[in-house]
Amino acid sequence: MNVRERFHALTRFEPVDRPIYFDALGFWDETLSRWHTEGLPETVIDAAFTAPEYFGFDPLSWLPIAANTDYEPGFWPAFTEEIIQEGPDYTIKRDVGGSTVRVKADGRSTIPQYLDHPVKTLADFEELAWRLDPETPERFGQFLDFMVDMARARGDETYTCAHCCGLFGMLRLLLGLTGLSVAMRRDPALLHAIGAQWLRMNSVMLKKLSEKVPVDWVFFFEDMSYKNGPMISPKAFAEFMAPYYRRLIQDVRADTDIRVFTVDSDGDVSLLIPLFIETGITMMLPFEVQAGMDVRRVREQYPDLVILGGLDKRALFTDSTAIEREVTEKVSAMLPAGGFIPSLDHNVSPEVSLENFKKYLEILRGLY
Repeated sequence: MNVRERFHALTRFEPVDRPIYFDALGFWDETLSRWHTEGLPETVIDAAFTAPEYFGFDPLSWLPIAANTDYEPGFWPAFTEEIIQEGPDYTIKRDVGGSTVRVKADGRSTIPQYLDHPVKTLADFEELAWRLDPETPERFGQFLDFMVDMARARGDETYTCAHCCGLFGMLRLLLGLTGLSVAMRRDPALLHAIGAQWLRMNSVMLKKLSEKVPVDWVFFFEDMSYKNGPMISPKAFAEFMAPYYRRLIQDVRADTDIRVFTVDSDGDVSLLIPLFIETGITMMLPFEVQAGMDVRRVREQYPDLVILGGLDKRALFTDSTAIEREVTEKVSAMLPAGGFIPSLDHNVSPEVSLENFKKYLEILRGLY
């Protein structure tokens, strides 16, 4: 099987020669820096290209609809970063999403502290909605065109993923969690206006991408749960999210060959799984173990959901015994039912040695 055949068979719960090699979601920059002192070649410098290739991951072509879908909702153009205040420990800046954030002055990989957000009223959103126009020709600029060309050149030796900011992700980036929570009661029209624009932007862009290159799956960045559950109630999900997800997936399925729609959220997503499935989502990740997620239990409850992730990253902090126990127990239980892509439940952090990561790959791939 080539990787595209393998991916589609796996996501249809059909027999495969082996699972997809997507053994980790990514790597912190600090992790690669540590590994350079432990024998990793200096040419392995990033989590998107060189690290997956070096470790033998199946070739994946990312097609980002936004310049940075973790920190801005799909703006074109994005805001220009602007330094507001610099100090010895922290820098305050306006980021590419138009938010005011405080970050570590030394550039360490940490979650920014949000101080302000670009939208507080419907008028604020209407002023910047032009940045979310999917018809802007420059959206297919140098970087996205480069990624599309590379995916075309790889052909069936790669599988392609369109990376989108999810609807909750967009709402939170524009309003902040507090502003979003208040707007649910005081300004629902604002949230519906954002939802309608999110629907239009992603529907048009996914169709345009599919005309240029085969798109095998869609990835929605959400991160909408903490350890104790989601940041939004099922009732609010039904009102402000479900109609737009449902319509988007229906539209894209009608006009393209895309059939795999994926939501990414850390934390305990137990309450969210059935809500997303009802809208047409077919795959979820990463099932964070320290938030109480167990992919074996999820498989029992949702036999038709494609599952990616679920292996506790913390097992790699210790020794080969802990790694083997974590990997063997879960993967052996999950593989027979199909529809499972084994992977760590978050990016590989600097607590993990290069030796332990290589041992993890050896143990995991030895099960196939």
